[in-house]
Amino acid sequence: MKKNLKGREVYFERLDKIVKRKKKKVDFTGMSPYEIINYLREKDIRKNYKVLPSNKFFKRMVVVSCCIVFLVVSYSVTGTYSIIDNNIELLVNKIEGKKEEEEIINNSLDYIIRGDFQKLISAYRNDSSISMESHLELVTMLASINNVSQVKEELSLIKNKLSQSVIARNQDEYKKNVYKFLDSLFLYENLEEAREILDKNAQNLGHEVRFKEKEIVYNLLTGNTENALYIYNGIDLSNVLDIDDVISYGKLSVIFNRFDNTLNALVKIFEIDPENINVLSIVDMIKYYDINNANNAVNYFIESFGETPEIRFIRAIIHIEDVYRTQLNLEDVYEFSKKYNTNMLSNGIRLEILTNANRLDEANVILNELRSIKDKNFYVHYILAKHNLELENYNESLNEITQSIKLNGDFALSYKVLLNVLIGQKKIVNMNYFYCKMKSLDILNTYIDKIFVLKYTNEFNDIESALKILKFSNKISIYESGLRYQAAKIYIDLKKYEEAKQKLMEAIALKEDSIYVRTYGLLLLNMGEEGPGIDSIRRAYELNPEDILNLNNAGAYYTNIEKNIQRAFSNIEAAYEGLDNSYSEYEAFIIRENYFKLKAIYDSTTGEILSEEIPTLDYLY
Repeated sequence: MKKNLKGREVYFERLDKIVKRKKKKVDFTGMSPYEIINYLREKDIRKNYKVLPSNKFFKRMVVVSCCIVFLVVSYSVTGTYSIIDNNIELLVNKIEGKKEEEEIINNSLDYIIRGDFQKLISAYRNDSSISMESHLELVTMLASINNVSQVKEELSLIKNKLSQSVIARNQDEYKKNVYKFLDSLFLYENLEEAREILDKNAQNLGHEVRFKEKEIVYNLLTGNTENALYIYNGIDLSNVLDIDDVISYGKLSVIFNRFDNTLNALVKIFEIDPENINVLSIVDMIKYYDINNANNAVNYFIESFGETPEIRFIRAIIHIEDVYRTQLNLEDVYEFSKKYNTNMLSNGIRLEILTNANRLDEANVILNELRSIKDKNFYVHYILAKHNLELENYNESLNEITQSIKLNGDFALSYKVLLNVLIGQKKIVNMNYFYCKMKSLDILNTYIDKIFVLKYTNEFNDIESALKILKFSNKISIYESGLRYQAAKIYIDLKKYEEAKQKLMEAIALKEDSIYVRTYGLLLLNMGEEGPGIDSIRRAYELNPEDILNLNNAGAYYTNIEKNIQRAFSNIEAAYEGLDNSYSEYEAFIIRENYFKLKAIYDSTTGEILSEEIPTLDYLY
C-alpha cells in the first residue's frame, strides 16, 4: 500500500489543483491512497468542519474523501489497482466538471450575451447547491426556450424547497423568495399553485402591501376584478411605512388608473429615499399608460399642493424627451436636487435631458463626474450605459451595463438597455429571455409589455408572442385602452376582423380616442358595415380635426361619399402639408397619392373641377 501510483501522476496533478492549500501545497503523487485519505480527513475536513461547516469547499472535500475511500476499499478487496485505474479519472473529471459548472454560473451574464442558453441550463441543473434565486433564473431560461414541461417541473421543485423554509430564520429572505416565486407562477399561469402559496402565507404576510399586490394579481388573472379592486381600495397609503410597500402601491395605482394615488406614492418614496431608482419604472408606467392622464394628474396635484420639488422632478421625468421643455426640465431637476442634496438620481435625469437636447458639452461635465467615481454603484454604470447607447457607442454601453447587472441583477430596466445594445450590435438575441426576465422582476409594469409587443411585431415578425403578451397584460391592466388597441391592430393584420372589432369596442369603451374610433370605422367599412363605418370616421374627425390621418379620411369621405371635391381637397391638402418624418412610409404614400389624385381634377385657385371622373381615395387606419 505504500508504493506510489505510477502512471497516474496526471490525475493527482489535477486533484492537487482542485484541493490546493493556501499555506502549503501537498504532493499527492508521493502518497498511497490511505495517506491521501488521512490527509484530507485530518488536515482539511476537520478544520473546515469546525470553522466553516456550510462552506461549499468543505462539502466538496467530503465528496472527494468518500470517493477515495471507495477506491481504497476496492483496492483492499481486489488486491489490484484496476478499480482505481477505471474510476480515478471519472472522479477527477467529476470534480473538475463541478468547478466548470460553478464557473459558468458565476459568469452567466456572459453566456446570456452570447446566447448560449443550453450550456447555462445544463450548469444550473447539475448544480446540487443551487439557490432559490438560481432556481428562479433557471425557470426564466427554460421559459425562454419554450420548454413548458421543464418550467412546471422546476416550479414544483421551488415550491417544495420553499415549503421547507422557516420564516422565522430569515424573514426578509423568505418574503423575497415568496414574492418572486408567486410572480413566476403568475407569469407562467400556474394559478392553482399560486393560490396554495397565498393561502399558506396569508397569516404571516397578509398585512403587507406586497402580499396584497399578489392577491390582486391573482384575482385579476382569474377574472375576479371586483375583488381585486376591493383589496386595492382597502389599502391606506398613510399607514404604509415600508418603502417596498409604497412602491408596490404606486404601481397598483397605475393599474387601477388612479394616477393621483400614484403621485402621492412617488412623493412618499422621495421623502423616504430620494435616491430610489424604482421611481423610474413607476413614471414610465404612467407616462406610457396615458400621457394626457399623467399630465392632468400632475396639474391637479400642483393646483392642490403647489409646485413642490417632488412633483417638479416627476414632471421633468415625464417630459424628459421633450426638447422644447429642456430648460424647464433642468430647472425642475435643480429644485429637487437642491432640497434633497441628491446626486446620482438627479444627475442621471439631467444627463438624459441634456443628451436628448444635443447639449453635449454640458452633458460631458456630468459624464466626467460620473466616470471619476472610484467605487461606482450599479446605477452609475446604468446611467453611463444608457448614455452610450443613445450615442450608439455599443461596446462601451455593453461594458457598462454588464457591470451594472453584475452589481444588481434585479433592476428590470437594465435588461432593456442590454437588449437594445445587443440589437444595435446585430447580435442574435433570445427575445423571450429578456421579456421573461424583465416581467419576473416587475410583474405589474405594462410598459414592458408594450416594448416587447412592438419589438415582436415590428422587428422580429413574431405575432404569436406579441398576442401572448397582450393576452396576459390585458388581464392585469383592466383599464388600459392602449393594450387593447395594440391587440386589435395585430388582429387586423391577421385579417381576424371579428377579434379586432371586439378589442376596438373594448378600447373605445375605456377611452373614446380618435385613433381608436378611426380604426374602428375603417374596420367596419372593410367588413361591409358601411353606415356605421362612415359614422365612426366622421366621429374620429370630430374628436380630433387636426390629426393628419383624420384629415385624410375626411377628404376620402367627402370624395367617395359626398362627392364634395372642394371640402375634400381642403382636408387632403391640410393632411399633405402636415406630413413629417413621424408618419410611416405607407401613410405618407397614401396621403400623397390622394392629394395628387384630387389636384389633377381640381383647381384650388378658381374652385373649378377639371374632370367629371372623380377618383376613389384611400382611407387610413
